[in-house]
Amino acid sequence: MPIASVQGVITTYGFSIATPNKDLRQTAIDAVFRWLDEVHPHEKRTNSTPVNIRHSPNDAIFRVDVLEQDSKQAAARGTTITLITSKDELYFDLRRTLRPTKSALLPRRTIDRPEPRLNKLILEIVKLFKVRDAEKIIDGEITIANDQLSGQSLAAFAEAPSRRLPILIEVIVGKPAAITSSATAKQLAGIAHLAHVSSHVADEAFNNLYGAKAIGSGWITIIWPRGAAPEKFHQQDDDEVVNQLIAASVGSLATLVLSQSRKIVQAEKPKHEPKTEVSSPQSGLQQENIELNNTVKELLEENANLLENATLTDMLSAQKTEERDRAYSQLATFLMMEDDKSYLDRVSDAVAFAQKNLSNIIFHQRAVSSANESHLMNGRRIYSNLVELNNLAARLQRGDFAPNVFNIYCNQQLSNFAASISDEAEHRYAQDYAIEWKGENVLAKPHIRCGDARIHFYHDIKTNEIVIAYVGRHLRDKSTN
Repeated sequence: MPIASVQGVITTYGFSIATPNKDLRQTAIDAVFRWLDEVHPHEKRTNSTPVNIRHSPNDAIFRVDVLEQDSKQAAARGTTITLITSKDELYFDLRRTLRPTKSALLPRRTIDRPEPRLNKLILEIVKLFKVRDAEKIIDGEITIANDQLSGQSLAAFAEAPSRRLPILIEVIVGKPAAITSSATAKQLAGIAHLAHVSSHVADEAFNNLYGAKAIGSGWITIIWPRGAAPEKFHQQDDDEVVNQLIAASVGSLATLVLSQSRKIVQAEKPKHEPKTEVSSPQSGLQQENIELNNTVKELLEENANLLENATLTDMLSAQKTEERDRAYSQLATFLMMEDDKSYLDRVSDAVAFAQKNLSNIIFHQRAVSSANESHLMNGRRIYSNLVELNNLAARLQRGDFAPNVFNIYCNQQLSNFAASISDEAEHRYAQDYAIEWKGENVLAKPHIRCGDARIHFYHDIKTNEIVIAYVGRHLRDKSTN
């Protein structure tokens, strides 16, 4: 069995689906966050289970990456979910990986079936996207062929030139129990169609229209798309056939991680020394076909890399343009502050101006009202700190660093930053720090000290939104008499 080195990352499950309906993006993201909250609740996450989220309304790429230690072997199990919005479609990609963490030789062809909650997410996405494969809706259900017409319809579907997914067909006539089940259909959702032929009439009708004895009660058949020969499995369970289909799905996944382009050398064939043996014309043709197929594969990979490179280049160019425009705007503001010593002097004016111009942070109504009630005169310092926080929020939402290290970056970039509040403040004066956010009461613990003023904010881990909760005088804490 082939093996992978310690540096290798092995993909053990893969599923992808695309829809032209780009309006489904947020609904799909919500489904992913529901899965994340159920499987890896934020309050139970530790350093051994890092969760990285790339999410921004202006970013065409949404990604969640979870890494957890596999107790059974010297490796970590990764789950990566990617949602890409392109010009023509919304593309969903989910893959499970095995990432060696110690010096060890691991099986190269490891295949994982999706665990129940992950499978539930896959079924939800499949149902949401409503994608057709040769006019059949992709789902996680079993198609039943029990008469002549349904047997012929199944054969016609198997022969459809536009079909992309394989069909797994089991003839269940005369069997005490089917080898494949509804659980099999759900685990293969988006990877393969599952059909049961439940009568001799349907069995005969399928084979007659198909033109060969492709299905029978003594085996399970995979009808591959686009003219590939059917494959028969004689096992008494569905393990091997399911593994084969998942492996095929893994092999068809698009390249999402940008790699260096490989140079393709195909300008001319290398000159060989004359051989004493004379190859037959058929052998020479086969060799040319092999070389041509290899060239096509390299060109396809090169094209995929170029396409992804162009997409990332466009995205990075847009980011640089946004950063440049933001820098110009901030520079103009600071120049006005330098020329006019009264400009943005009041805290309320600074917050109002920041709310209008700093797009990467959100101002809760309480922040606005607290600033309006404040009569402090250090608004310029407040605004400067809000600008720095806004820039950090932009980097967070682009995925430049993980959410769990956001406070570390704040501590490096912001003077007088505190990641939390005292225990006494949290227990005795929690109402001072609380805001209602998306139907929940949350505490705005991280804060920036600006002389007598404080900026308290809340980091929504689910969405990476930074919410300014309070701007004003020092709130009550352990120093309060």
